[in-house]
Amino acid sequence: MSRRSVFLFAALIVMLYFSIILFMLNPLNGAKSPYYGNGYLNHFAYRQLPQVNWCKELKLRSPPSPDVVALISYPGSGNTWLRYLLQQVTGIVTGSIYMDYGLRVHGFPAENITDGSVLVVKTHEAPPLESNKFKSAVVLMRNPRDCILADFNRLHKGHIGTAPKSAFRMISQEHKKIDWTTYVKNQLKVWETLHQIWFTKFQGPIHIVFYEVLVSDTRNTLQGILNFLNFTVSQADMDCAMNRKEGIYRRKKKLQGFDPFTPAMYKAIEISRSRVLNIIKYYRKTHNLSG
Repeated sequence: MSRRSVFLFAALIVMLYFSIILFMLNPLNGAKSPYYGNGYLNHFAYRQLPQVNWCKELKLRSPPSPDVVALISYPGSGNTWLRYLLQQVTGIVTGSIYMDYGLRVHGFPAENITDGSVLVVKTHEAPPLESNKFKSAVVLMRNPRDCILADFNRLHKGHIGTAPKSAFRMISQEHKKIDWTTYVKNQLKVWETLHQIWFTKFQGPIHIVFYEVLVSDTRNTLQGILNFLNFTVSQADMDCAMNRKEGIYRRKKKLQGFDPFTPAMYKAIEISRSRVLNIIKYYRKTHNLSG
């Protein structure tokens, strides 16, 4: 093998090595995968994100809790922000059934950990087949219009970016072109089915959190979740979390002067939303829950 060939081979190995490193650092505002971990990269975008100032050093639960708590939501419902708030106020890391490398290097080191060493475990899926996997669940629910739009933004611009107007004409999913109307129709079914199955099939206790209430009354909503988790924090812990509640995990930029939803879409959204709210009302009634 000539010296030139050896040099080219070595250069190829080095490039492959750094490509793997860049993949592991998949940035928050550059992921395009449907459910985390296989997207294209804006290779240097992760450098632009500010550091997270945690109220206390993050750690695993010690000893681990014998009961694993699921944190369920349809994608785009504010799951990442709620995990951030929980980590701020408790200092305990939150887990996930997924491996999102962008989140892992930007404040969520327990990605892909699903046991009692984490406070809650993120999932966008139906209840697992193992009936004892989760003993209880926190369901984070958001208006389907907003979470479908938020997840569409994530598909194009990651966890904190916003899709351009041109993206609403066509999107790429599994190498097939799907128009925006079809996307909304399909995802609305997913949104409704996800909530329906958790409230009718899951046997453990469920704590319901509405994203809109979490935004408008963050302190009391967060305290309600902590009460459900039987986790006590000090007033100083809560004050610190509230002082830092915005973090870096909420989209700042909104679509200006542009509404991608048609009247027909709004009608379908309201019908689906009403069906789910009726399921929740029935669940609360049969489980003697107030609110």
